[in-house]
Amino acid sequence: MKYLRSVRGRMLGIAFIPGGALVVVAAVIAVFLVHQAVRTRDLALETADAADRTARAVVALQAQRSAAMGVPDRQSAAYANFTQRIDTAIAGLRDYARRAPNAESAYQQTIAVELLSVAEGMDRSDSLALAGLDDVTRRSYTTAVAAYRAELARVAPQLTESGRTAYESLTRSADWSRLAAAEDAIIAAEPLPIAESTWRSAAYTVSGELGRLYAQQSQYAVQLTLDDGRRTLGGALAAGAALLLTALLLLVVVRRLVARVPVPVVPIMVPTVRAAIPRPRHARSRRPHLPDPWPLKAVLDDLRRR
Repeated sequence: MKYLRSVRGRMLGIAFIPGGALVVVAAVIAVFLVHQAVRTRDLALETADAADRTARAVVALQAQRSAAMGVPDRQSAAYANFTQRIDTAIAGLRDYARRAPNAESAYQQTIAVELLSVAEGMDRSDSLALAGLDDVTRRSYTTAVAAYRAELARVAPQLTESGRTAYESLTRSADWSRLAAAEDAIIAAEPLPIAESTWRSAAYTVSGELGRLYAQQSQYAVQLTLDDGRRTLGGALAAGAALLLTALLLLVVVRRLVARVPVPVVPIMVPTVRAAIPRPRHARSRRPHLPDPWPLKAVLDDLRRR
């Protein structure tokens, strides 16, 4: 019985090797997938935080630029200084967009960054116009206006459905038309076709709409990354649980199969012990299967004596 248990134990141990290996592989894969999902979620949250910080920094720098350009002797230096700082902040946010966990998230976040650049281009041209233009700054103003209009028209087809709706509503609005008319007159060095208060109100409204368009696209890109992280985490947990369950089920099946396998018992040969007392001479025989010859010999000797 001990021999039978020993053999089955060895067979069970050998059968558990692939099952144990499968358990280890399942655990490693599950840990890796969960780590990737957590990393995706953390990256999405980090990108959302970076986008919020950058947007706040850009708004603060724009206000500082407008205030600094109110000083006549410091207009050019203030414009160059704050514009460079804003471009640096937007470039940093663009780097965050490139590190998105998947191509779709990176694409949507890049579109959001481009919208922020459009809003900055509009504010940049507006701050130049408020500070007053000369021959040098008028060229900068013309370049800024043309750049933000062209960039907005290029990005618009790539927006989401709600984003395109907001873009079309903005470009068809009266404030957009009034601002465009004022900008065209300033570029041509002509008098404003509308009152200055109307121009300022239109500029304020368009700037706010561009900011909301950026915020909407940025939130969509971040939410897309967060959803991808949740799906990855859910898939990782499900896949890990399935692999571990399969491995445990395999171990149980192997254990039951090994318990049912018939193991042949090898008989143990016990050596016989030779008798200590020798047998009588007449009991010995060269051929055990034949009768001893001594009775026949006794009969022949008796006949000779007669």
